Amino acid sequence: MKKIGFHGGHTIYVLGSASDMKLFFDCISAYPAFDNKDMDWSLLTDRLYKRYLKFDELDQALALMHRVNEAFKQIPSNAVEWDRNIVGNAEKTLLNHELSTLADVFSKFFDSFYRAVSSAKSFYNTFKIYQPVKIIPTDTIYLMMEEKRPLKEYDELDGKPFWLR
Repeated sequence: MKKIGFHGGHTIYVLGSASDMKLFFDCISAYPAFDNKDMDWSLLTDRLYKRYLKFDELDQALALMHRVNEAFKQIPSNAVEWDRNIVGNAEKTLLNHELSTLADVFSKFFDSFYRAVSSAKSFYNTFKIYQPVKIIPTDTIYLMMEEKRPLKEYDELDGKPFWLR
């Protein structure tokens, strides 16, 4: 299984498979608060999902992710149609669909995102270098390629995110 995670500052957080990460964002996209046009959800659904977060976007993205986490506490995990070919197969997913709410199922995703943001801010405050918060493949071979990818490629990206390819 190709593992995917959050990167920010000097730290990488391994979360699971590409399908785990995609499901996380599919659930975010289904979140009812997207009807609230006053919020810039594209920070999560485009910038984070497909590209990277700029330093000046971190606080707003963090606030949005907190809102999603709170909403997920109200959504039972059985509200998701779990792929029976993946559920329970440790080679395909690290998610436990038997937990009670989506907040429980994705708790590591929320915690890792918060830590990645904190790490990115800390690294910037210490070294005055911003290592962006983004989703990356965490397996060594993919990670080495990812470290060489310029941010400009993310900015110009059309189609699938790099971590889904």
